[in-house]
Amino acid sequence: MIVVALVVFYASRSLFQSLQLTLEHHIPHLLGALGAGNMGNSCVCRDDSGAEDNVESQNQQTENSRVHVPEARSHPRDPVRPPRRGRGPHEPRRKKQNVDGLVLDTLAVIRTLVDNDQEPPYSMITLHEMAETDEGWLEVVQSLIRVIPLEDPLGPAVITLLLDECPLPTKDALQKLTEILNLSGAAACQDACHPAKHRNTTAVLGCLAEKLAGPASIGLLSPGILEYLLHSLNFQSHPTVMLFALIALEKFAQTSENKLTVSQSCISDQLILLEKWTDNPDYLKRQVGFCAQWSLDNLFLKEGRQFTYEKVDLTNIRAMLNSNDVSEYLKISPHGLEARCDASSFESVRCTFCVDSGVWYYEVTVITSGVMQIGWATRDSKFLNHEGYGIGDDEYSCAYDGCRQLIWYNARSKPHSHPCWKEGDIIGFLLDLHEKQMIFYLNGNQLPAEKQVFSSSICTFIFAYLKPSLSRFPN
Repeated sequence: MIVVALVVFYASRSLFQSLQLTLEHHIPHLLGALGAGNMGNSCVCRDDSGAEDNVESQNQQTENSRVHVPEARSHPRDPVRPPRRGRGPHEPRRKKQNVDGLVLDTLAVIRTLVDNDQEPPYSMITLHEMAETDEGWLEVVQSLIRVIPLEDPLGPAVITLLLDECPLPTKDALQKLTEILNLSGAAACQDACHPAKHRNTTAVLGCLAEKLAGPASIGLLSPGILEYLLHSLNFQSHPTVMLFALIALEKFAQTSENKLTVSQSCISDQLILLEKWTDNPDYLKRQVGFCAQWSLDNLFLKEGRQFTYEKVDLTNIRAMLNSNDVSEYLKISPHGLEARCDASSFESVRCTFCVDSGVWYYEVTVITSGVMQIGWATRDSKFLNHEGYGIGDDEYSCAYDGCRQLIWYNARSKPHSHPCWKEGDIIGFLLDLHEKQMIFYLNGNQLPAEKQVFSSSICTFIFAYLKPSLSRFPN
């Protein structure tokens, strides 16, 4: 029985993608829209038939910037994290290069890292080697804060990727970093017109809080850092700084002592104000609102505040993300139409709606432009977050990746002709069970039909959503 995976979202913790999905029943002109190749901004559900790096060689730089299309993959995959490669027993340590240049080179090739069999770029290997000492680790962290640009949607992913793969910092290194950053409430107000530094600082703090959960995380959350993060939630801050400051506080709260410390700061009063941004037309503010509401419902409770799920109106919602068919670190909104993952693992969710005949269609509004895989899957499709399996990584699912411009099926990828998606784009997903084909759309422009999944699956399809980030699925 084929299960239709409605939306699958794939990204790293720092990528915070968002989607919006709409489902409607019985649209009489579905087949006409199919033939015209141009879809409107509504989602159709129909059950009736008929419808690399600064080095000497320029060739090496060109090779590292080329999109790699793997033939097959036999190992679990992280969408943006390549395997760490150490030096061989007779391989000399690579010559130290400009740290800022290495970080930017890694950012430049991050979109091409799609498979565990790929050799990590020279820049990333060198940065990992540098971070093996306290001095080198501090250089790498300071460079991440200094040079990652605000406008690149994969900037936070590079921060997470490099810090996750680097050796754990020593207690002395953490202490030195705290002294170098010298964070406080006043520091949060400095250079407000240059938010990239603050966004990167909060992203680094969030990554370290999660990586060092326990006593080290408690030690990292000094009064100055707590004050810095809380002041970053003020409306004078750039929305992206507010977003990553809130995520960092969530990460610190994974340690119970830190959770108590943050809660006692009266953070809930500010979150009540930020919660009003949940439906803001500004997509950055919408993400802040989503995270504020989720934190109020799950982490930093406010006495006397009614939980959102207790008051949400589900009357006209025909299908939603299934909270009983989801991996562990995905955040789902109370109405089941939005999802977000701020973890670095490969999170997925399916929808509550299954189909086994007819022609079906749904749409997603992209709230952020990072790495995601969205598509259709059957119940046989494996959602194994810690092993890197999600939509498009087995023979029972097929996914659209608008960030890296790829179609995924059975852990293989091929490029598609659509441009990179951006905030506000409408992605359409059509499933024709009579013609045994799937068609993907970007703002109404369709790609050629995909039929591979039907060679393995003739059953029921389910709507699904894959990993970290925010996603909204209008009813």
